[in-house]
Amino acid sequence: MRTQSMLVTCLMLLIALVPVTSVAETTLHDRVALAGLKQAKAIFDVRQTDLDKLLFNLGLINETWEGIKRQGVTPKLLITLRGPAVRLFTTDQAPPELREMLAELKHKGIRIEICSVATRTFKVENRQLIPDVILVGNVLTSQIAWQNKGYALVTLN
Repeated sequence: MRTQSMLVTCLMLLIALVPVTSVAETTLHDRVALAGLKQAKAIFDVRQTDLDKLLFNLGLINETWEGIKRQGVTPKLLITLRGPAVRLFTTDQAPPELREMLAELKHKGIRIEICSVATRTFKVENRQLIPDVILVGNVLTSQIAWQNKGYALVTLN
């Protein structure tokens, strides 16, 4: 009994000596997931037609790029745009905040592809696309090819 009492006392003393930190006081990281990587490659499949949600998703991609970079890994990211969302990426539809976000992503080296199948289907004139997007034949083909080159597919909607 005395041994148990002494053990409990020692444990309580040890716990009292360990500094308590909250999540807010610590720097959050992804070290375990990023361990051993020199670069992280991902494709973000974006089909969001609501402008606010689209801007949120693009902001999340931007934050992801920043977080990977801050943790010493080179981010190699690309965004594929398809579905009715392609309507938002024309010179007459893209609002300034969308253009600014795309320019920032492009400046970081993030490739932004838009699907010609979607532009044809949703009657978007390819010549009206904003300059920060790259028109490709079929984004699904592109996604398959990038995945075969080691890029992870992340769907955002």
